[in-house]
Amino acid sequence: MTLKGVLLLALCWISLAAHATPVELKLSGKLLAKAEYREGAPSKPAVLFLHGFLQTHEFPTIHRLIGGVADSGHTVLAPTLSLGITHRRQSLACEAIHTHTMKDALREIDAWVKWLKARHNGPIILVGHSSGSVEALAYLSGKPDPAIGGFIGISIVEGRIKMNAVETARLIKEMRLAVKTGTPRVTTQQFSFCQKYQATPASLLSYLEWTPQRVLDAAATLAPPNLFIMGGRDDRLGEGWVGELKKRNRVIIIEGANHFMDGEHEFDLLDVILNELNTR
Repeated sequence: MTLKGVLLLALCWISLAAHATPVELKLSGKLLAKAEYREGAPSKPAVLFLHGFLQTHEFPTIHRLIGGVADSGHTVLAPTLSLGITHRRQSLACEAIHTHTMKDALREIDAWVKWLKARHNGPIILVGHSSGSVEALAYLSGKPDPAIGGFIGISIVEGRIKMNAVETARLIKEMRLAVKTGTPRVTTQQFSFCQKYQATPASLLSYLEWTPQRVLDAAATLAPPNLFIMGGRDDRLGEGWVGELKKRNRVIIIEGANHFMDGEHEFDLLDVILNELNTR
Protein backbone atom coordinates (compact mmCIF):
# COMPACT_ATOMS: atom_id res chain seq x y z
CA MET A 1 0.00 0.00 0.00
CA THR A 2 1.24 3.51 -0.80
CA LEU A 3 1.88 6.18 1.84
CA LYS A 4 -1.18 8.03 0.57
CA GLY A 5 -3.27 4.91 1.09
CA VAL A 6 -1.98 4.46 4.62
CA LEU A 7 -2.82 8.07 5.47
CA LEU A 8 -6.30 7.77 3.98
CA LEU A 9 -6.93 4.63 5.97
CA ALA A 10 -5.73 6.27 9.18
CA LEU A 11 -8.00 9.27 8.61
CA CYS A 12 -10.90 6.92 7.96
CA TRP A 13 -10.33 5.12 11.27
CA ILE A 14 -10.01 8.42 13.16
CA SER A 15 -13.25 9.69 11.63
CA LEU A 16 -15.02 6.42 12.41
CA ALA A 17 -13.94 6.50 16.04
CA ALA A 18 -15.07 10.11 16.39
CA HIS A 19 -18.59 9.72 15.00
CA ALA A 20 -19.68 6.11 15.56
CA THR A 21 -22.73 5.64 17.78
CA PRO A 22 -23.38 2.23 19.39
CA VAL A 23 -27.07 1.30 19.47
CA GLU A 24 -29.11 -1.63 20.78
CA LEU A 25 -32.31 -3.32 19.66
CA LYS A 26 -34.50 -5.53 21.82
CA LEU A 27 -35.51 -8.69 20.02
CA SER A 28 -37.67 -11.58 21.22
CA GLY A 29 -37.53 -12.37 24.93
CA LYS A 30 -34.49 -10.88 26.63
CA LEU A 31 -32.32 -10.94 23.50
CA LEU A 32 -30.52 -7.67 22.75
CA ALA A 33 -28.65 -7.02 19.52
CA LYS A 34 -25.93 -4.42 18.97
CA ALA A 35 -25.10 -2.21 16.01
CA GLU A 36 -23.03 0.77 14.95
CA TYR A 37 -24.95 3.75 13.63
CA ARG A 38 -23.85 6.93 11.89
CA GLU A 39 -26.36 9.54 10.85
CA GLY A 40 -25.89 11.19 7.48
CA ALA A 41 -27.72 13.43 5.03
CA PRO A 42 -31.50 12.82 4.80
CA SER A 43 -31.32 13.32 1.03
CA LYS A 44 -28.98 10.36 0.49
CA PRO A 45 -29.87 6.65 0.66
CA ALA A 46 -29.10 4.96 3.96
CA VAL A 47 -26.88 1.87 3.91
CA LEU A 48 -27.35 -1.23 6.06
CA PHE A 49 -24.26 -3.47 6.17
CA LEU A 50 -24.41 -7.21 6.92
CA HIS A 51 -21.29 -9.05 8.07
CA GLY A 52 -20.15 -12.54 7.07
CA PHE A 53 -20.68 -15.95 8.69
CA LEU A 54 -20.27 -16.01 12.50
CA GLN A 55 -18.59 -12.57 12.43
CA THR A 56 -19.58 -9.15 13.84
CA HIS A 57 -19.99 -5.68 12.39
CA GLU A 58 -16.39 -5.04 13.45
CA PHE A 59 -15.06 -7.56 10.93
CA PRO A 60 -12.44 -5.59 8.92
CA THR A 61 -14.16 -5.78 5.51
CA ILE A 62 -17.34 -4.24 6.92
CA HIS A 63 -15.67 -1.96 9.44
CA ARG A 64 -13.52 -0.30 6.80
CA LEU A 65 -16.55 0.40 4.63
CA ILE A 66 -18.55 1.98 7.46
CA GLY A 67 -16.21 4.95 7.70
CA GLY A 68 -15.80 5.50 3.97
CA VAL A 69 -19.51 5.35 3.18
CA ALA A 70 -20.49 7.45 6.21
CA ASP A 71 -17.84 10.05 5.39
CA SER A 72 -19.47 10.47 1.97
CA GLY A 73 -22.61 11.70 3.74
CA HIS A 74 -24.68 8.51 3.88
CA THR A 75 -26.48 7.29 6.98
CA VAL A 76 -24.96 3.93 7.92
CA LEU A 77 -26.21 1.11 10.15
CA ALA A 78 -24.07 -1.98 10.75
CA PRO A 79 -25.68 -4.54 13.09
CA THR A 80 -24.11 -7.61 14.63
CA LEU A 81 -26.59 -10.44 14.17
CA SER A 82 -27.15 -11.97 17.60
CA LEU A 83 -26.97 -15.65 16.56
CA GLY A 84 -29.01 -16.26 19.69
CA ILE A 85 -26.53 -14.54 22.03
CA THR A 86 -27.54 -11.31 23.76
CA HIS A 87 -25.09 -8.40 23.43
CA ARG A 88 -22.87 -10.51 21.17
CA ARG A 89 -19.53 -8.76 20.72
CA GLN A 90 -17.26 -11.49 19.36
CA SER A 91 -17.26 -13.89 16.46
CA LEU A 92 -18.46 -17.40 17.28
CA ALA A 93 -16.16 -20.41 17.18
CA CYS A 94 -16.91 -23.08 14.59
CA GLU A 95 -16.84 -25.72 17.32
CA ALA A 96 -19.58 -24.05 19.38
CA ILE A 97 -23.01 -25.71 19.30
CA HIS A 98 -24.90 -23.51 16.85
CA THR A 99 -28.68 -23.33 17.12
CA HIS A 100 -29.36 -20.14 15.14
CA THR A 101 -31.17 -20.45 11.80
CA MET A 102 -31.43 -18.45 8.62
CA LYS A 103 -34.99 -17.49 9.60
CA ASP A 104 -33.67 -16.03 12.86
CA ALA A 105 -31.23 -13.91 10.87
CA LEU A 106 -33.96 -12.70 8.49
CA ARG A 107 -36.18 -11.65 11.39
CA GLU A 108 -33.31 -9.62 12.84
CA ILE A 109 -32.53 -8.03 9.48
CA ASP A 110 -36.17 -6.99 9.15
CA ALA A 111 -36.15 -5.56 12.67
CA TRP A 112 -33.04 -3.49 11.92
CA VAL A 113 -34.51 -2.31 8.59
CA LYS A 114 -37.57 -1.05 10.47
CA TRP A 115 -35.32 0.58 13.10
CA LEU A 116 -33.43 2.42 10.38
CA LYS A 117 -36.59 3.27 8.46
CA ALA A 118 -37.95 5.04 11.55
CA ARG A 119 -34.91 7.34 11.46
CA HIS A 120 -34.37 7.85 7.75
CA ASN A 121 -36.97 8.75 5.13
CA GLY A 122 -34.98 7.85 2.05
CA PRO A 123 -34.40 4.41 0.52
CA ILE A 124 -32.26 1.83 2.31
CA ILE A 125 -29.56 -0.04 0.41
CA LEU A 126 -28.59 -3.48 1.74
CA VAL A 127 -24.89 -4.31 1.46
CA GLY A 128 -23.69 -7.76 2.48
CA HIS A 129 -20.29 -9.40 2.57
CA SER A 130 -19.81 -13.14 1.91
CA SER A 131 -22.64 -15.08 3.58
CA GLY A 132 -24.10 -11.73 4.64
CA SER A 133 -24.89 -11.28 0.94
CA VAL A 134 -26.79 -14.57 0.95
CA GLU A 135 -28.77 -13.50 4.02
CA ALA A 136 -29.60 -10.17 2.37
CA LEU A 137 -30.66 -12.05 -0.75
CA ALA A 138 -32.84 -14.39 1.31
CA TYR A 139 -34.46 -11.40 3.01
CA LEU A 140 -35.16 -9.72 -0.33
CA SER A 141 -36.62 -12.95 -1.70
CA GLY A 142 -39.28 -13.02 1.01
CA LYS A 143 -41.36 -10.02 2.00
CA PRO A 144 -38.84 -7.21 2.40
CA ASP A 145 -39.78 -3.83 3.77
CA PRO A 146 -40.75 -1.45 0.93
CA ALA A 147 -38.09 0.98 2.16
CA ILE A 148 -35.41 -1.22 0.57
CA GLY A 149 -34.14 0.49 -2.55
CA GLY A 150 -31.36 -1.83 -3.73
CA PHE A 151 -28.81 -4.48 -2.90
CA ILE A 152 -25.02 -4.77 -3.24
CA GLY A 153 -23.47 -8.19 -2.65
CA ILE A 154 -19.73 -8.38 -1.95
CA SER A 155 -17.93 -11.72 -2.43
CA ILE A 156 -21.21 -13.63 -2.32
CA VAL A 157 -20.62 -17.30 -1.53
CA GLU A 158 -22.30 -20.40 -2.88
CA GLY A 159 -23.66 -21.72 0.39
CA ARG A 160 -22.67 -25.32 -0.18
CA ILE A 161 -21.34 -27.96 2.18
CA LYS A 162 -18.02 -29.62 1.37
CA MET A 163 -19.52 -32.91 0.15
CA ASN A 164 -20.46 -34.33 -3.21
CA ALA A 165 -24.08 -34.17 -4.38
CA VAL A 166 -24.98 -37.69 -3.22
CA GLU A 167 -23.53 -37.22 0.26
CA THR A 168 -25.16 -33.80 0.62
CA ALA A 169 -28.57 -35.15 -0.41
CA ARG A 170 -28.26 -37.97 2.14
CA LEU A 171 -27.28 -35.58 4.92
CA ILE A 172 -30.13 -33.20 4.14
CA LYS A 173 -32.59 -36.11 4.18
CA GLU A 174 -31.28 -37.27 7.57
CA MET A 175 -31.48 -33.77 9.04
CA ARG A 176 -35.01 -33.17 7.74
CA LEU A 177 -36.07 -36.41 9.42
CA ALA A 178 -34.36 -35.38 12.65
CA VAL A 179 -36.17 -32.02 12.58
CA LYS A 180 -39.52 -33.65 11.80
CA THR A 181 -39.22 -36.22 14.59
CA GLY A 182 -37.62 -33.85 17.09
CA THR A 183 -34.63 -36.13 17.47
CA PRO A 184 -31.94 -34.43 19.62
CA ARG A 185 -28.73 -34.37 17.65
CA VAL A 186 -25.65 -32.29 16.85
CA THR A 187 -23.99 -32.73 13.48
CA THR A 188 -20.37 -31.87 12.71
CA GLN A 189 -19.51 -30.95 9.12
CA GLN A 190 -17.12 -28.93 7.00
CA PHE A 191 -19.17 -25.85 6.24
CA SER A 192 -18.22 -22.38 5.03
CA PHE A 193 -14.70 -21.74 6.37
CA CYS A 194 -15.20 -24.16 9.28
CA GLN A 195 -13.46 -27.53 9.27
CA LYS A 196 -15.64 -28.71 12.16
CA TYR A 197 -18.90 -26.79 12.23
CA GLN A 198 -21.19 -28.11 14.96
CA ALA A 199 -24.89 -27.35 14.74
CA THR A 200 -28.35 -28.71 15.35
CA PRO A 201 -30.05 -30.19 12.26
CA ALA A 202 -32.50 -27.28 12.09
CA SER A 203 -29.66 -24.75 12.17
CA LEU A 204 -27.42 -26.30 9.52
CA LEU A 205 -30.36 -27.28 7.32
CA SER A 206 -31.63 -23.69 7.18
CA TYR A 207 -28.34 -22.61 5.56
CA LEU A 208 -27.89 -25.67 3.34
CA GLU A 209 -31.29 -25.07 1.80
CA TRP A 210 -29.76 -22.00 0.16
CA THR A 211 -28.00 -24.08 -2.47
CA PRO A 212 -25.85 -22.50 -5.20
CA GLN A 213 -28.73 -22.82 -7.66
CA ARG A 214 -31.18 -21.22 -5.26
CA VAL A 215 -28.79 -18.30 -4.74
CA LEU A 216 -28.43 -17.83 -8.50
CA ASP A 217 -32.19 -18.05 -9.10
CA ALA A 218 -32.98 -15.62 -6.29
CA ALA A 219 -30.40 -13.13 -7.53
CA ALA A 220 -31.77 -13.28 -11.07
CA THR A 221 -35.34 -12.56 -9.99
CA LEU A 222 -34.61 -9.50 -7.86
CA ALA A 223 -35.92 -6.19 -9.11
CA PRO A 224 -33.08 -3.81 -10.07
CA PRO A 225 -30.98 -1.96 -9.08
CA ASN A 226 -28.65 -4.64 -7.73
CA LEU A 227 -24.92 -5.27 -8.04
CA PHE A 228 -22.45 -8.01 -7.17
CA ILE A 229 -18.81 -7.13 -6.50
CA MET A 230 -16.32 -10.01 -6.69
CA GLY A 231 -12.59 -10.31 -6.20
CA GLY A 232 -10.54 -11.51 -9.14
CA ARG A 233 -8.41 -13.67 -6.82
CA ASP A 234 -11.12 -14.94 -4.47
CA ASP A 235 -10.02 -18.51 -3.69
CA ARG A 236 -13.00 -19.29 -1.43
CA LEU A 237 -15.39 -19.91 -4.32
CA GLY A 238 -16.08 -22.98 -6.39
CA GLU A 239 -14.99 -23.27 -9.99
CA GLY A 240 -17.26 -21.38 -12.37
CA TRP A 241 -19.23 -19.59 -9.64
CA VAL A 242 -18.50 -16.05 -10.82
CA GLY A 243 -19.23 -17.02 -14.43
CA GLU A 244 -22.64 -18.39 -13.43
CA LEU A 245 -23.38 -15.25 -11.45
CA LYS A 246 -22.52 -13.04 -14.43
CA LYS A 247 -24.98 -14.81 -16.73
CA ARG A 248 -28.02 -13.13 -15.23
CA ASN A 249 -26.68 -10.36 -13.00
CA ARG A 250 -24.65 -7.18 -13.05
CA VAL A 251 -21.19 -8.07 -11.73
CA ILE A 252 -18.08 -5.94 -11.24
CA ILE A 253 -14.75 -7.76 -10.80
CA ILE A 254 -12.00 -6.08 -8.78
CA GLU A 255 -8.89 -7.61 -10.31
CA GLY A 256 -6.34 -8.92 -7.84
CA ALA A 257 -8.69 -8.68 -4.86
CA ASN A 258 -9.28 -11.64 -2.54
CA HIS A 259 -12.45 -12.62 -0.67
CA PHE A 260 -11.96 -9.86 1.91
CA MET A 261 -11.03 -7.04 -0.48
CA ASP A 262 -8.19 -5.99 1.82
CA GLY A 263 -4.92 -4.16 1.19
CA GLU A 264 -5.00 -1.63 -1.62
CA HIS A 265 -8.21 -3.19 -2.96
CA GLU A 266 -10.27 -1.82 -0.07
CA PHE A 267 -10.11 1.57 -1.79
CA ASP A 268 -11.23 0.04 -5.10
CA LEU A 269 -14.16 -1.57 -3.28
CA LEU A 270 -15.14 1.70 -1.63
CA ASP A 271 -14.96 3.52 -4.98
CA VAL A 272 -17.28 0.98 -6.62
CA ILE A 273 -19.79 1.17 -3.78
CA LEU A 274 -19.80 4.97 -3.67
CA ASN A 275 -20.23 5.17 -7.44
CA GLU A 276 -23.16 2.79 -7.16
CA LEU A 277 -24.76 4.73 -4.30
CA ASN A 278 -24.45 7.97 -6.25
CA THR A 279 -26.74 6.53 -8.93
CA ARG A 280 -29.56 5.80 -6.46
